[in-house]
Amino acid sequence: MLQFHKSAFLWRYLICSGVAALALHPLASKTAAAETATFAHSRHHNVEIDFADPAARCAATDLHLKMAITPESHDIGAVEQQIHLANALGRKLATDHQCAAVQSVDIAVIQNGSEARHLQATKGTNWQFAEVAASQPAPQAQPSPPLPPVPDALGAAAVTVPPAPAIDAPAPAAVPAQAQDAAPPAPPPPPVVLPEGYMGLLALLVRHNPALLDNENIQACWARHAFQRDFFAAQGNEFRKHEVENRARTDLAQISQQIPAGTLQANLAVRLGEYDFKQSSFPVALNGNVLTLSSTCDMSDTTVPGQVGLKLGETAPTFRLPMPAAEAEQFLKQRTRFGFINREMMAILTFHVEDSQLGKMTDSTPQPVALTHVKIYSDTDKTSLLADIGPDALENMRKAQDAAKAAQQAKEAAQQQAENRRRMAERVQNASRSEKLAMWVGQNTRGFNAPDLDTIRNVRARAMMQGAPVDAILLVQADGSGRAQVPTKWPGKLNLTTPKDQPALSSGTWYLVQGPVSVPEKGDFPAAEMTVQTLHACQQDQCKDAEDPQALLAALQPTVTP
Repeated sequence: MLQFHKSAFLWRYLICSGVAALALHPLASKTAAAETATFAHSRHHNVEIDFADPAARCAATDLHLKMAITPESHDIGAVEQQIHLANALGRKLATDHQCAAVQSVDIAVIQNGSEARHLQATKGTNWQFAEVAASQPAPQAQPSPPLPPVPDALGAAAVTVPPAPAIDAPAPAAVPAQAQDAAPPAPPPPPVVLPEGYMGLLALLVRHNPALLDNENIQACWARHAFQRDFFAAQGNEFRKHEVENRARTDLAQISQQIPAGTLQANLAVRLGEYDFKQSSFPVALNGNVLTLSSTCDMSDTTVPGQVGLKLGETAPTFRLPMPAAEAEQFLKQRTRFGFINREMMAILTFHVEDSQLGKMTDSTPQPVALTHVKIYSDTDKTSLLADIGPDALENMRKAQDAAKAAQQAKEAAQQQAENRRRMAERVQNASRSEKLAMWVGQNTRGFNAPDLDTIRNVRARAMMQGAPVDAILLVQADGSGRAQVPTKWPGKLNLTTPKDQPALSSGTWYLVQGPVSVPEKGDFPAAEMTVQTLHACQQDQCKDAEDPQALLAALQPTVTP
């Protein structure tokens, strides 16, 4: 944590605290001037930040400081750590009214007695520090009168602040061409390690929307993942916590740009199926076709979903581990302990997520993704690779599985259709005459229940009681020809109207008809009206020919569906 000391408050503290002050500040008995030159102190890093000009302090517009790093300092050797510390100092400087006149700050980093670098920031950049290039001289501190001697009341001797060492250094000696040619080539950069599971998804979301980097909850989540030890050690210390989160922000920004666009990996425990002797392989099937990635962080205050479902096609994919039978038997023996076969294995699944899908991901709706690579290991440590299935093999696997699924569905549909036809034949054989006649036009209107002929009396009664048209199946004989309001000889008091897609009625012909029947409310026993939806023209009177079960079954076969 950074502690900022003002000289006036420090003097009060030393004067009023007596022995306690000396115990807390052992250097005060030797040099009070050195205390008054201290601008800040980081207890966590054990680093002093002093005024380069103790007399001027914050009075000048260009403030010059020195960051003294000693062997006793902690976690501050890297320039990134020094910049994080300087940025924390800058935020304090922005709120210090005593330093309101300061427009720029230069910090000379002193490591083990020698000047290592300069860090500079300006008020216009909101005190965000950056390392100064070696060729760029740091601004010189304004001259100021010497520090007045400190009274002897506290027994402290005055100490003069030595001038900062010169920035300019002699140019390095030229390297002979032979030496340059003999230099070994630079090692290749290490491969990018893709974050897996939800953290990999978070990196993709940041790549898609860099504004997420500024969300403190996302920074904390990444810090918990990437810098777990430092993250928990910084709890309760806002400066250390801020430093760790800034490191996490930088790391997440770099990772999100390094990972291939749209590439996501996930570790998954899978189970080895029973050996398939026909295909000489072990099947490894996923438990379902939706993979859920969940966060261990609280994402309620962000626009990022806390969990996301990835849909891997319409069915759960099954992978194959080819292995001869003899080798497969030995493989299972090696995994057998106390009579139990350990079939648990680890798989790394690689997906491709379209950029357009990243903005649509929610907690509730799974997003379809393409599975592009699968690696299956025999152990949880992923040291023994059993199968490496690339994009081409996965595509062939999907085609084979789709073909097998279609064949199975066709087989089941044929079996169901055969069963339906058997049931239909049985029903026709056992049907009564009324049911057989009705089945010519009413099979699709009553489900699997056998339809039956209605009587005009019952139909008229139901229509009058309900006050609306009622569906009916009737045996009729036309007493005229045409399509509109054709009267009937049988049963009489019934007019028929047929649609254009049905044949016109012929006088004297017997028909089986189906459709809604309505009864007019006015008049003295008016004729009922039927709008024919389905009709069957019979060849014999009273439709005797329609009683033939074989003819009926042949007519019904095309309508039987699985």
